[in-house]
Amino acid sequence: MGSKQNIVLLPLAVNDASKLSAFLRAQSPVYMQYFNPFAFDEATISGILNDARRDIFQGVFRDGELIGMMMIRGWDAGFDIPSLGLIIGEDYRGKDLMRICVDAMKEICREHGSSRVMYKSHPANPPAPGAARMGFRQIGVDPQTGYLIFHCEIA
Repeated sequence: MGSKQNIVLLPLAVNDASKLSAFLRAQSPVYMQYFNPFAFDEATISGILNDARRDIFQGVFRDGELIGMMMIRGWDAGFDIPSLGLIIGEDYRGKDLMRICVDAMKEICREHGSSRVMYKSHPANPPAPGAARMGFRQIGVDPQTGYLIFHCEIA
């Protein structure tokens, strides 16, 4: 993978919609089965990035290549507790990139004045068991989807 110094998180803008769409579509369907925040077509992604005001969409880049995406959403919809969405490319999983993103998410939430963030995960999603190691605790189950609901307190 190279050193972690080659990893940067950068804001995603409308002109990144094509790149993000291609990244998301390049992952295997099995790998992506539990990550479905929105349609992965360029038009949908372009609209989401264009409409974001307080919500955060960042790309995870390694040596200029998009290898992941982190989003902190809900502020634009008026929620005090935003929701974390995070996907690391299949070829880069297990390389501590989720922790880098969660640490960045905590800093962003502090800057936005949020004391807590929410994360929902399908029970069979491999990252769900590791959520506690990154500061998340399960607070319930979404009755409509069966997804586990986690909260992370931002110190």
